[in-house]
Amino acid sequence: GSKDVAFPRLNSIGFWIQPLGFILVAKIAFLRPQYWHYYDKTSFFLPVLEKNKVKELYSVSGEHARFATTDFLSSDSSFYLFWRSIKKLNYDNYKDFFFNPLKLSILKDVFLSPESFWYLADKVSNARRRKVYFSKCSSRTLTTSGWTFITPFSSNVKFTGYGAQDILLVSVVLAGISTTISFTNLLITRRTLVSPGLRNRRVLIPFITIAILLTLRMLAIVTPVLGAAVIMVLLDRHWQTSFFDFAYGGDPILFQHLFWFFGHPEV
Repeated sequence: GSKDVAFPRLNSIGFWIQPLGFILVAKIAFLRPQYWHYYDKTSFFLPVLEKNKVKELYSVSGEHARFATTDFLSSDSSFYLFWRSIKKLNYDNYKDFFFNPLKLSILKDVFLSPESFWYLADKVSNARRRKVYFSKCSSRTLTTSGWTFITPFSSNVKFTGYGAQDILLVSVVLAGISTTISFTNLLITRRTLVSPGLRNRRVLIPFITIAILLTLRMLAIVTPVLGAAVIMVLLDRHWQTSFFDFAYGGDPILFQHLFWFFGHPEV
C-alpha cells in the first residue's frame, strides 16, 4: 500500500533487491583499478638499486684475491651501483687479471648489476611494455563490452572473459527485478487508493503525477524486454545457446533492438 512507498519495510524483498544492482556496478568500479592496470608503479623496480641486499649476496666474492687491496663489493662506494654511464666506468690498477681482461673475469657482476640510471630506466620501460602486451593479449578476465553490452562481444567469453561482464549482466537483471517490484507497487497503490471519481481528464492533477504514472507504465512494458535480452546473453555465454552468435544462426543485431527498445524512451 501507500505506507510501503513512504516507509519501505525491511521485510519487503523489493527493499533489499533494489540496491544490489548499484552495489555490483560499484564493485566493478573497484575491481578494475585493482586487477586491471597496464603497468606497475616505478617504486616496484627501485629495490634493485639498494646496496644492502647486493652486499649480502656478494660478500663472499669480496674476499677474492683480485679485491684484496681495494674491496669494491663490500664498501659503500660499490662501483657498479653508482648512477653513471657504462662508458665512464674505470678500474684503476685492475686492467687485467692474470693476463685476462678484468671485465671478462667479473662479467656477470658487471652486466647483471644496475650500473647507471639509464639501466634502471630501460628496465622499467621494458617491463612496463611487456606488462601492457601481456595484459592486453591474455588477461581478459575483467574486460567489459561497454554500457550497451555490444554483442557478440558481451555474449561470448572469447572476447570478454569471466568476471566483470558477468557481474554487470547479473546486476542489470537484479536492477530490473527491483524496478519491476517498485513500479508494480506504485501502480497498484495508485489504482487502489485513488480518490473516488478522480480521472485524469476530469480533474487537473499535477503534471509530475501524470509524468510518473506514464513513466511507470513505460517501465512495465520495457523492463521485461531488457531482462529477457540480458538473460539470453548469459545463456549464450555459459550454456552454449546461440541467440546472438552469427556463426550458429543467431542475430547479433537482435540484442541491439531489444536493448534500445528499453533504452530509447529515457535516452
